[in-house]
Amino acid sequence: MTTVSPAQRSLTVTASALLAAIPLITLAMWFVLAVDGIGDFPPTWAPSFVLLAAALAYAVCELVGFRTSPLQHSDRSPAEVGMDSWRRFTASTFVRFAACEAVFLISLPLAFVVESFWVILTGAALAIPLFLWEVWPGVRNQQRFAAALEAGGVPSYLTEGR
Repeated sequence: MTTVSPAQRSLTVTASALLAAIPLITLAMWFVLAVDGIGDFPPTWAPSFVLLAAALAYAVCELVGFRTSPLQHSDRSPAEVGMDSWRRFTASTFVRFAACEAVFLISLPLAFVVESFWVILTGAALAIPLFLWEVWPGVRNQQRFAAALEAGGVPSYLTEGR
């Protein structure tokens, strides 16, 4: 059985709340835009724009989202290094969240411009998996960030208990 640190538990709860906003806002927007059913599919430029935003968000997350300066050798205890690593991982998680959430947020005004709920569905359908892949504080993302932290040879203690 793996132990979960308080920092990981807190970040997971926060990420869950952030993720829950997407379907909740989608549901609320359904009452605004889908009065007469889901409606016709919009002109292709609108969902294409959301798709482009998703591709850009993915690129930002992959190319920049997991970068950090390596930990430096110091006389700090492993607990202090671990806490610093979690602070840095949390900050990085919020940067990746902003990029992924932008995909959904872009779809909201576009849906009003083209008067189609489909654009919001497209934004949600792209943002949720992107969020789960790039933002969720799971093993993959912890290991990627730990590798960046440990590039200088100093253990990060980010993945302790795994």
